[in-house]
Parts: sequence; C-alpha cells; structure tokens
Amino acid sequence: MTALAILLAVQLTVPPPTPQQPAAQKLFESGQYDRLIQQVADDPAPSPEEVYLAGQATLKVEPPDREAAKLAYARLERGDEHAWTFIARSATALVDHAADEALGAAKQAVGMGPDQMFAHYQLGLAQAEKRAWTNAAAAFEKATTLDPTFAYAHYYAGLAYYQTKRVDKMAVFFERFLKLAPEAPEASAVQAIMRSIRR
Repeated sequence: MTALAILLAVQLTVPPPTPQQPAAQKLFESGQYDRLIQQVADDPAPSPEEVYLAGQATLKVEPPDREAAKLAYARLERGDEHAWTFIARSATALVDHAADEALGAAKQAVGMGPDQMFAHYQLGLAQAEKRAWTNAAAAFEKATTLDPTFAYAHYYAGLAYYQTKRVDKMAVFFERFLKLAPEAPEASAVQAIMRSIRR
C-alpha cells in the first residue's frame, strides 16, 4: 500500500470535525469580556463577527464603555452596499439611544444580508429597544435558525417571548441558551425563571 493510499484510508476513517464555536464567541458567552476585548485588540485582522462581539462586550463591562463600543462598530463600516455597515450603524445608534435610527439601519442590514445571522440579531436588539416584542422575537428566532450555536440569539428570543406571554416558546429558547452557555452571566437568572414556571 502506497503512502498516498494509506493517507487516503486514514482520512476516510476519521470522522468529520464537529462545528466549534469561534473563540471570541466562547469568551462572550462565558462573560469573559475583558479577555475578548483584548484578544480582538491584539488581532491584526479580526473578523467582523469578532469586532462586533468586542463592541457588545464593551457595553457589558462595568462601567460600560460606550465610546469604545462605537469605535469597535466604526471598524465594521464597509461601504453602503454591505450588510455589516448597517449592522454597525444600527449598533452605534443603539449606543446613542436613537431607537428609530437603529431600527432603520437594522432593516437595511437584513435587506442586504438576509442570510446574515448578526443582521437579524441586530434587528432583534433594535426592535427590543422599541419594545416591539413580537417583532423582536421573530428577528431573534430567525437568527437562531441561521446560527443555532449563538447562545445570545436564544437568550434574547426567550426574553422577547417572555414579554409577549409566550411562556412555551420562552422555555424552548431559554433551555437552549442554558445548554449553549451554562457559564453566561445571565444563566442563573434564566434558571430561576425556568424554575418558577415549572412550579
């Protein structure tokens, strides 16, 4: 048997790798915000997803660093024809509490990137800022279908369904959130809600 044949035989018997969460996502979902922010700062070419999560992380540290968030989102600007540009504009508008502007930009992001999970996630955040809970729930749920591994899409879908009194759907998304991100800072509060509805 030649070396090539052996190599091919070995490759055929090795199971395909399971999809893994990106390192930045794991840090974000376990509340390691400072590490995430530093990791992205040290990376000469971070992905848009990593930059976006770093921007989100700057708003979760104590005290929240709103200016750092806006600087992070500014790095995502790629021209008016790109979904990330409008995700960034929506996220920046939310930092400034400009809910209508945030919603408009998020809708544009979804229009340009209908299969872009973060566009739908950002739309959900903008809808939640306006307390349009039914629309927020739909946007977050769409985000979960585009990327089932992103725990916070499940978390916010659960919160939105909680606000609409859809406890059945809330429970589904919260349970998935807890499985994906058991170390998340919000996990204990979600567990308490789940215990209360089981009583």
